[in-house]
Amino acid sequence: MEIVFVSGWATSKGIWGESGDFELPVHYLDWNTVLSGRYKLPESCILAGWSLGGQLAMELSSRQEVKGLVLVSSMSCMAWSKNRPGIAPSTHREIVSMLKRSREGYLRSFFRECGADRDKLPDLVKNSSAFSTRDLLHGLDVMFSKVAVPAPDIPATVIHGTADRIIPFSSAEYIKQELFGGKASFLPVTEGGHLIPLTHPEIITQEVKKLAERIDS
Repeated sequence: MEIVFVSGWATSKGIWGESGDFELPVHYLDWNTVLSGRYKLPESCILAGWSLGGQLAMELSSRQEVKGLVLVSSMSCMAWSKNRPGIAPSTHREIVSMLKRSREGYLRSFFRECGADRDKLPDLVKNSSAFSTRDLLHGLDVMFSKVAVPAPDIPATVIHGTADRIIPFSSAEYIKQELFGGKASFLPVTEGGHLIPLTHPEIITQEVKKLAERIDS
């Protein structure tokens, strides 16, 4: 069993902070690499995805290599519908407009809304330069238009901050109840924001290890 971490929109592997200390091999995939299809999964792995990375992990869960999921601050689709929580679909157009008007200005605002403190903000903005504006626009399209559904009965853990201002906590409840039929492990992070991998890396490490033990037992 190996662990594959998938980053979220506008971030690379650095988003996972200090998550680690595993006895299993660990790999990192950037979200745009997954969207490009230029990657290969280990023969047997747990996918841990943050935000857009969690949405992509659910899409990949039907592959035979994937034995389990850890979804952190994730969603099935960013846009709400009659039966699915999320944010207003029109927000997509607003973000695109702001991103085109001032890329750095919007990304600074986005990471602040995520809950980044003064120390972490410069690195998050700097690391986002690894992605072209075209990549960012593509990622937004996926987040707002793609509806991810996990493979039936795949072991999963859902982790979400109760104070997330990017993806509402109700999205995590929806994933647990509607997509996993209540079978997924569910870990609310009290007063946690969107940046759980940076603010609570120990929780992710703990839950990945627990899921790996559960799958191997």
